[in-house]
Formats: sequence, structure tokens, C-alpha cells
Amino acid sequence: MSGPTLAVIAIASAAVAGYASIQGAKAQKKMYERQADITERQGRLDALAYKQQGVNSIKKMNRVMAANAARAAAGNLDPYASYDSADVIGTYNLRQGVNDFVIARDNATIAKKMAKYQADNYRYAGQVAVKNAQRMAVVNLGMSFVTAGSVYGTSGLTGMFSSGTTAATSSGSAVVPSSFSMPNYGNTGNFIV
Repeated sequence: MSGPTLAVIAIASAAVAGYASIQGAKAQKKMYERQADITERQGRLDALAYKQQGVNSIKKMNRVMAANAARAAAGNLDPYASYDSADVIGTYNLRQGVNDFVIARDNATIAKKMAKYQADNYRYAGQVAVKNAQRMAVVNLGMSFVTAGSVYGTSGLTGMFSSGTTAATSSGSAVVPSSFSMPNYGNTGNFIV
């Protein structure tokens, strides 16, 4: 095959590879979106479980306070009298029940917010995957374009990117703009390839 044909094949294969990587990133984005949905649902389920714990703690507190009032009444004490031992015990039980309820409520809120945060991270990761795949496809296509032009010596490919610079001509010399200069680092100019 000739140089231009191989160059076109190299560029076409880079384009196909770029398209495939973009499609793979889109599939990965869908996977991340599904993972985000699952995470949010799991957060809501965890929040409901914590709310149920709070409800159970209030129910338990009500049972304990009712039992204390019944015991006090059975012992000829006024169960609703202030500053009595039954009142002190009831206040302690009320405080414990409310503490348990508030902790469960806060845990439910934390579970929802953490699930949302994690879901947002998954969604962002999906967006980044697609953007990176697009960028890399463009970069790889450009690199294959330049590489194909320089390897196969097709002036049509390398001449597109430079104004005034062309690839090797039929006489073997290159046209370089007058503003272009090569730095001299002390090498002799003889390269072994």
C-alpha cells in the first residue's frame, strides 16, 4: 500500500477507536447514573429505618412511663405529683426517649444527605468519563493525523497544520518559514535513527 493510503487508514482507525471510547464512556456514565439511583434509594431506605427506630423509642418511652404511673398508683402514690420519685423517674425516662428519638431523626437526615452526596459523586464521575473520552478521542485523532503525515511523508497531511512549512518535496528539501530557527545545542546535526 502507498503512504497516503496507510495514512488514511491510520487516521480512520483512530477515529473509530475514538468513537468506541466515547460510546464506552457513555455506557459507563449510564452505569454511574444507575449506581447513583441505587445509592439514593438505599439512603431513603436507611432513613426510613432510622425513623422507625425513632418511633420505636417513643413507643417504648410511652410504655415505660405508663408502667411507672401504674406502679405508682398501685403503691398509693400520686403518679402525677410534681417532685415526687415517680415524677423524677418519669422525667428521666422522657429525656432518654426523646434523646433516642432525636438521634434516630438526625441519623435519618444524615443517611439521606450522604446518599445524595454519593449519588452526586457518581453522576459527576459519569460526566467526567464522557468528557475525558471525548477529549482523548480528539487528541488521539490529531496525533494520528500528524503521525501519519510525518511517517508516510504525505505533504497533504502535514501541510494542513503549518502555514509555510511543507514536508519533504521531490527534491528532498523542506520549505521552512523565515521566522523559524532551530536552536543549536552543540550537536553536530548527524543523527542516527
